[in-house]
Amino acid sequence: MRALRLFALLLLLGSCSSGLPEAPRELTLDYSGRAVLNLPLPQQTVWALQPSGLLVNRAEGVGPATLRFTAPLEQVADSPQQIFNLRWRGDLQGDLRVVWPLVHVSGQVVESAAISATLPSAQLPRAEKGTVPQRVLVRYARAAAAPQGLPAAGDEKLRIIASTDPEKLAAKLAEDPNVLWAEPDGLVHALGEPGDEYYPLEWHLRKTGARWAYLANFNQPVTVAVIDSGVRYDHPDLAGRLWGPADGAYDFVNNDDDPTDEGDNHNPRLGSHGTHVSGIIAARSGENALPASCYDAHGNPVCSKSGVVGAAWAANVKVLPLRVLDENGNGSFSAVAAAIRYAAGLSVTWGDVTLSNPHPAKIINLSLGASMRSQALCEAVAAASDAGVLVVAAAGNNGGGAYFYPASCPGAISVAATDNSNGEPKPTWYSQHNDRVDISAPGGDSRQDADGDGHPDGILSTTWNFERNMPNYGYYMGTSQAAPQVSAALALLLASGEDAASAWRILKETSTDLGEPGYDVHYGYGFVNLPAALALTLPAGKYRVHFGGPLERWLSTDADGNFSTYLPSAEYSLTACRDDSANGFCDGDEPAFHTKVTAPPQDYFSLGSLLLRRP
Repeated sequence: MRALRLFALLLLLGSCSSGLPEAPRELTLDYSGRAVLNLPLPQQTVWALQPSGLLVNRAEGVGPATLRFTAPLEQVADSPQQIFNLRWRGDLQGDLRVVWPLVHVSGQVVESAAISATLPSAQLPRAEKGTVPQRVLVRYARAAAAPQGLPAAGDEKLRIIASTDPEKLAAKLAEDPNVLWAEPDGLVHALGEPGDEYYPLEWHLRKTGARWAYLANFNQPVTVAVIDSGVRYDHPDLAGRLWGPADGAYDFVNNDDDPTDEGDNHNPRLGSHGTHVSGIIAARSGENALPASCYDAHGNPVCSKSGVVGAAWAANVKVLPLRVLDENGNGSFSAVAAAIRYAAGLSVTWGDVTLSNPHPAKIINLSLGASMRSQALCEAVAAASDAGVLVVAAAGNNGGGAYFYPASCPGAISVAATDNSNGEPKPTWYSQHNDRVDISAPGGDSRQDADGDGHPDGILSTTWNFERNMPNYGYYMGTSQAAPQVSAALALLLASGEDAASAWRILKETSTDLGEPGYDVHYGYGFVNLPAALALTLPAGKYRVHFGGPLERWLSTDADGNFSTYLPSAEYSLTACRDDSANGFCDGDEPAFHTKVTAPPQDYFSLGSLLLRRP
């Protein structure tokens, strides 16, 4: 009997020329990614298994064993099956091919006629250059003074003259004592998305929906104080968007009224932090007048003629630069506290000088901070807040839960940073996460290229090349870049007629709830959603489908709303929406469908029709 049992074991395992047992060659996991493999080996058989992407309860041993395999659920390719190739070592030689079949899940997103009829069905216009009329408008002092035969433009004193050189003719006509004024007949166009050269690289404007701000009406001027390293007034993309030395700008480092950024003495290549922050808020749209440093010896431009746009480009928003950081990037609590009070329009005595701000800010941006709590900073934040000023501060870049100040001071709006993930933005590895975080916005990660466009996922904005003394543009990342986007969003709300309290309430209540439902330490009350905050009517977007659970997957549909994917058998939270804001994920104000669904352990499963409903 013993001989028969041994013979049967050899038949089961097989044998090779060396007399050692044959290793198992193939294994199929169930749809959830699990399997058990029994190894009825002789007692002295030494074996080892080199896992490749699979979790195994035992990787080596001697003699018989029961191996339990578990596939990783976090990252699964969208394909009918996953293949894992493992290698046997020891007395067992060869490869083990593990096949994991996935469930083919399909469905269709549909919406009722009532929803689809409420929004325009096509994209709204984008600003395009047109042919400028070759003519001059002339305002004569008297109708009788106007030459005979000239067409009128609204009244007898305003006439139109055709010209091949309108500017030259306008200048000549202005010398006529009978002419009140003369100007080239310019061109207006329908407002649309900016056509600036680097605008397509500003992914953060798409994530927050700031790209749609031109659809709103802004009739109130707004000043945002940027308390930082100063600014480069000669950057062409900030022309007309900055308050100058005679308008209240101030340098609390050198104690004068010129807060020009002097650069970093240790590394001039770092550029200008304050210029970068200012550009995120208010960089202008359209063609810029370039300084002489932007041309080479042959007269060719070496700078962009249009560059980037700030999140608040569509409104009359100006930055008040206040310099508190020196050329090494350091600043004192006292200087920052004084600058906060000054920005808010409060009386400040700095040294032996009493300062008065002629253009008090409605918003203060603080892309700076310290891990040590400062009573001076928190008192200044409280004073500004009591004066009705919104104080926005970067949450900090240490990647932990520690408090940073002034962001963690009572009254400050603490801003956390997110990345450029495909689908929902994720908290960045560096952003602080604590119970003082109020809201989140893109801070970027320059080490990644999530959308595969060949450019880093930092935040692109205006900065300065101190080595060549010329304007340029750069990718920075940090909560320093997230904070000014919140400042810009609040500025747009103020420019549309809201007061400070309502602007913050609206921005907070309309933010998109990401992460854990409700408030959480990574996103605060949510992620900035400007179209909802400004109550914009957007064109109908494309459908998006999200599976959340053991893995996260975002899908797009075809033109008819059909989608399909391959998933492990498990329970998922399913969301479908019409992505009207075109930010790649589902905002709370978009038509959507939500449910829990289980992908069963079978080859194919249909979800049927997912009917979108209004929130």
